[in-house]
Amino acid sequence: MIIRVKNNLTVKAPYSFLSSGESSGTTVVKVRNINSFSNQWAVQLGKTGEEKTEIGVIASSPSGTSLTLNANTSYDHPEDTPVYAIKFDQIVFERSTSGTSGTASPITGGTVSITPDGDFTQFDDTTGAAAYAYRTYFQNSLSSVVSSESDWITQAGFSFYSLSKLRSRVLSKLRDSGYIKDESVVNDWINEWIEVMNNAAVQVDKSYGLGTVDVAFGTSGLGTITETDFQEVKRIWVTYNGDDFYKATQTDLNSFYPDQTFNSTHPYFCYTGDSSFEVKSDNSSGTARITYYKIRTKLTDDTDELPVVMRPYTRSFVNYALSEVLYQDNKDSKADRYASRAEADKLLFINQITPRNKTGIQMISLDVITSPDDEFSEYI
Repeated sequence: MIIRVKNNLTVKAPYSFLSSGESSGTTVVKVRNINSFSNQWAVQLGKTGEEKTEIGVIASSPSGTSLTLNANTSYDHPEDTPVYAIKFDQIVFERSTSGTSGTASPITGGTVSITPDGDFTQFDDTTGAAAYAYRTYFQNSLSSVVSSESDWITQAGFSFYSLSKLRSRVLSKLRDSGYIKDESVVNDWINEWIEVMNNAAVQVDKSYGLGTVDVAFGTSGLGTITETDFQEVKRIWVTYNGDDFYKATQTDLNSFYPDQTFNSTHPYFCYTGDSSFEVKSDNSSGTARITYYKIRTKLTDDTDELPVVMRPYTRSFVNYALSEVLYQDNKDSKADRYASRAEADKLLFINQITPRNKTGIQMISLDVITSPDDEFSEYI
């Protein structure tokens, strides 16, 4: 089983350029600026994927304009070759024989040098099985410093609803575009569209995407909601004994007097901040059981998946991202077509999420003429 890791360490790495041409077989290379480089860090000479790109490790503290490497270079490099401070020069491949429920351990022979002259570094686990799961991490061969582990990788690959699969569907329809410096920009577009879809759903169904949390409050009635996905309170129920719950009525902070008395069986609450509240009852401590509107969680890891209700609309995420590429490339008419398709799918989604006891959005079916030859011929 072959496992591949994308060579992307240069994407956000600091870099400089060779100040003069360097011949093969040298351990000292001169750069225009050494400020981005540190002792025992790996450096990459050349751009990822180019034939003579190679990696070395700095063997002593950079001085002047020179970097001293721990081994001779293998190729000639002309002046102005980019030199990236990538820190790591190896990839460690791990596996679990119990799938993703097990613990990943380094594979014998699975510590390999990064191959920067290609887009990927790969390892062939000749004793692998379909039920195994894999993880990887970067390592510095000189200092033994390592990165965090990757997400799990399985033979089935990433799910159709995962961030990785959505991103690859966008990128598969594009050629190398100068507007996409790294894959994170595609991630951003996908997450932008999640926000659009989520907000559209909330507009027609206030019960969509709710969360619940219990927050204790003291005799002052003050409490703070610390949930990271909290957006706004929908309702609060109050209990003083854990068994009996009373619905709290929302009021404004200025709607009562300082000496006003309240009944514990008819509590009120008001906002005192973005995520803080005050329960007005009879000065007893208790617990507020809060139902709240959630901020939709972003997709950050490759294995993160779309919310279940959005999964029938993966095409809208791809079309939105493609429209953003085309807008940046000043191809507005084509961008408008892809944006319109995304909007049409959003309307279908809104219609689905609208409660059946309400009148949903009136749908108009639009027929869009498409051709496999004209949409992305310049990108494919």
